[in-house]
Amino acid sequence: MTMLHATAPAGAGDGPAGGEALLPATLLHHAATRPEAPAYIFADARIARTAPLRDDPTGQVLTYGALAAQAGAVARMLRDRGLVPAVTESVTEGAADGQGDGPDDGRDGPRYALMVQPGPSFVVALLAAFLLRGAAVPLAPPASPAARGRAGAILARADCTAVLTDRATVTAMGADWVTILGDLPPVLLDDAPAADGLPPLPDTRADDMAVLQFTSGSTGDPKGVIIPHGALAAQHRVICAGVRPEGEERLVTWLPPEHDMGLVGGLLFNAWRGGPAWVLSPASFMRRPQVWLDLIGRVGATITVAPNSAYDLCVRAIPPTRRAALDLSSLRIALNGAEPIRAETMEAFTEAFAPRGFDPACFMPCYGMAEATLLVTGVGRGEGAEEGWFDGEALDRGIARPVAPGAGRRLVSSGPARTSAPLCIVDPDSHAALPEGRAGEIWIAGDSLGRGYFRQPEQSAATFAARLDDGSGRYLRSGDIGFLHGGSLYVTGRIKDVVMWLGRTLHAADLEQMLAAADVGIRPGRVAVHQDADGQVNVVAEIAPARIDQDDGSALARGLWHALVSGAGVEPGRVLLVRPGSLLWTTSGKIRRSASLERAAADAPEGGCLLLDWLPYGDDDRAGPRAAAVRRLRAAAADGPPAEAALADFFVEWIAGSVGVEPAEIDPEMPWADLGLSSLMTSEMIADLELAIDRAVEIELLFELHSPAELAAELAAPGA
Repeated sequence: MTMLHATAPAGAGDGPAGGEALLPATLLHHAATRPEAPAYIFADARIARTAPLRDDPTGQVLTYGALAAQAGAVARMLRDRGLVPAVTESVTEGAADGQGDGPDDGRDGPRYALMVQPGPSFVVALLAAFLLRGAAVPLAPPASPAARGRAGAILARADCTAVLTDRATVTAMGADWVTILGDLPPVLLDDAPAADGLPPLPDTRADDMAVLQFTSGSTGDPKGVIIPHGALAAQHRVICAGVRPEGEERLVTWLPPEHDMGLVGGLLFNAWRGGPAWVLSPASFMRRPQVWLDLIGRVGATITVAPNSAYDLCVRAIPPTRRAALDLSSLRIALNGAEPIRAETMEAFTEAFAPRGFDPACFMPCYGMAEATLLVTGVGRGEGAEEGWFDGEALDRGIARPVAPGAGRRLVSSGPARTSAPLCIVDPDSHAALPEGRAGEIWIAGDSLGRGYFRQPEQSAATFAARLDDGSGRYLRSGDIGFLHGGSLYVTGRIKDVVMWLGRTLHAADLEQMLAAADVGIRPGRVAVHQDADGQVNVVAEIAPARIDQDDGSALARGLWHALVSGAGVEPGRVLLVRPGSLLWTTSGKIRRSASLERAAADAPEGGCLLLDWLPYGDDDRAGPRAAAVRRLRAAAADGPPAEAALADFFVEWIAGSVGVEPAEIDPEMPWADLGLSSLMTSEMIADLELAIDRAVEIELLFELHSPAELAAELAAPGA
């Protein structure tokens, strides 16, 4: 396969002289010393051109010089509009000594929300905020009612000076834009003046807030982690301790830039070193996972980063016939984190893609969280994944007892601590440190941690300033459970109720609220969402037995499954309908999600609490309707391009078979987002479509054409 490369500068990795610099100075140093070197190459064919780009065989290039110059122009525009309030010192209310002992202490500059699609606008706006000694508040442009509610709550909490966006995003938001922003002024990056040389170096200090990173937490009470510039610099050292970069590294990322893994591990890691990063939009990957692996081969990438579910999706969504064109031989690091890591996933990925040059030693399982800026532990470069087998009953008692392979619970090591201080396993109730081989809460220390939750002093103190029972230390409480074995961390579960899905951290309560609104038969507070140790998302819902009598409950279960797929992009692997009163609660009135799932799963439908145990693909009844749809479209295309009606019929039949409804219930005029297709289904639909019409379908069409009817018309048009 022919390799196409953007030329990286000689000596990539050199930083400013005079010791370690913070990120703004580092980026300006690269801009001054190697202005034509590529910083970011945007591989999506159609992106908003709000920054100067040059064309390249692998995408559109934003150089370090252009990045700095355009960011300087945006910064000037914000100054001219009076949107640069003074930087102030802040000390946490209630700090122990009033002299900077609180976790929220530091300098408080202006905060700018970054609400743009992944692309050059985002990185330009990010650096512009830094040039003004301000903080970036990354936000995804909301595409659903739940997302709009979360965005509004975040903007209210963050108290931003302005929202940096572009005309395309504002247009796509329509009337919702005014509702979300309120009185907050939007600043269109399209309106920035022409770039005029490199901007001056800002007076950035290590304790200045760099990013306000919003993480898991209910929609009504979002939590923003304060990431200072010093922590960003320290996090780069943490990642380098495991990755051990060598010379020119080429990184490929598709992760959402509003999440810690996508921002710190994807967009910023190689920028510290002056190297290139190829960027795909998350939507490109979700529509067709193959574009990620294909890009790795085309550019000779050495590093990529993704959650466990992304590797699993590639195995399931890329058929063997399409794997033959891939080349993964250049890859040296494949970070795997942000959600439960499964040995079975890495085995399946290796089996599928080793013939295409993938080396399993590339896998770098790791553990981290937004409150720690990103990475906490990780295996070393070239070591590959290490697994262990442990007695399941002993683990339930908090004891890690190794057993023979196949005889117990299989866990993947997340590697040793890479932070500047060792982590500690702690009894979450007594706060006593536990020895190696005992499971407890993971407590984290070091200079790469966030400073606290923005304007939430009590939660900050409880989470970021924990001390052991002997009074020692200052730790970040992770809320996750794990143990140390041979110096490496094994994560076994979590105290907090969150769902990790494709790099996103979602609050279980938000998903449950979404489900309760999906059907009048579901009482608020009587549905539980729980992600098990294997990463599968499960739904347990109390319903009246009369609902089962109507149609055996399958329609209701399918509706709940569809609500999560379309509303949150999460695909449950199991829906259990139970009798009223079956969910379990704590004495303080909190739902016991894990225990409720265990109770329902262990029951039998006859006479117990379980009414229906529904699996979305239990009998794989999708295969027949899908195959029939492909056959009919192939027949229609036998004598030439198929007609628009034949293409529309294919989409209707294929989607109906996939989501388990009658074709009459599918309206081809409905937007793709409302049809209940998961990312895997979308990939499979494209593969079947291409098989039927014997031609490639550009992935961009699915972004630009919003319904099956529009896509059918486009594919049937003369010359298409």
